[in-house]
Amino acid sequence: MPQILALISAVLFGVSDFTGGIATRRVSAWVVAAWSQLLGLPILVLGLVVVTSTEVTRHDLMWGAIGGVFGVVGLAIMYSTLAAGKMSVVAPVIGAGAAGIPVMWAVATGETITWINWIGICVAGLAVFLLTAQSRSSRSTAEALDRKLLFQALVAAFGFAVFFIALGQTSEASGLWPLVAARSTTVPVAFGALFLGAAKAGSMRTVWKLILGTGMLDMAANIAIVLAVQRGPIGITAVLGSLYPVFTVAAAIVVLRERPTVRQLVGIALATTAIVTLAV
Repeated sequence: MPQILALISAVLFGVSDFTGGIATRRVSAWVVAAWSQLLGLPILVLGLVVVTSTEVTRHDLMWGAIGGVFGVVGLAIMYSTLAAGKMSVVAPVIGAGAAGIPVMWAVATGETITWINWIGICVAGLAVFLLTAQSRSSRSTAEALDRKLLFQALVAAFGFAVFFIALGQTSEASGLWPLVAARSTTVPVAFGALFLGAAKAGSMRTVWKLILGTGMLDMAANIAIVLAVQRGPIGITAVLGSLYPVFTVAAAIVVLRERPTVRQLVGIALATTAIVTLAV
């Protein structure tokens, strides 16, 4: 069950990234980030009604808030690099870090990972790289070796990884309340950055449906990953949740009629293999 929830979160994250990326072509990335965080709250309210909680402690809320802070930092950096048109350079680093760091945490804390799961983890990392990396001929050497860009990617990866790890420290009995604590930090930070002039606002008139869809999908993905990490091994669930590029690429192929490259097709095949091995 936890693996299924983590995979569902990857699907939802992947599609929300796709819709958010389309919206970002028309308005500021910070507009998409801030408003999608806010407009997803009704889904969280519905989740609180459906998913019961028997005991919510300060420990749960604290870890939820910590996860929210680090998660929004990762989100902000990811969107800023997307707006700069360099996401293809940093995405492999972010994807690998967001999956790899929780695995190292799991091993350090004594979590058991079988040999077939290790194979799945390695295959998943390779799949994310193939799905997000550009060929050398399509980007400049300066971009590929930009130390500042690499540092930003590492910070974003660390932020997403801590988000997974922090929510994994919450108890199953707390239900979705840690996510309430997390979103109580992300919404003020995102709107604060927007209103302080982190980016030009732009008009939402032509993209509000896309932003609404992004927010609802993102919140549903967050709910799925919280339930997954509360119930299953953080190492496996975090890797499955980090397979979202598979579904972003799939959405681009289906909706935008993009022709997948051989590299992307191999990445999708490897991701499918990883899903099977990690589900064991």
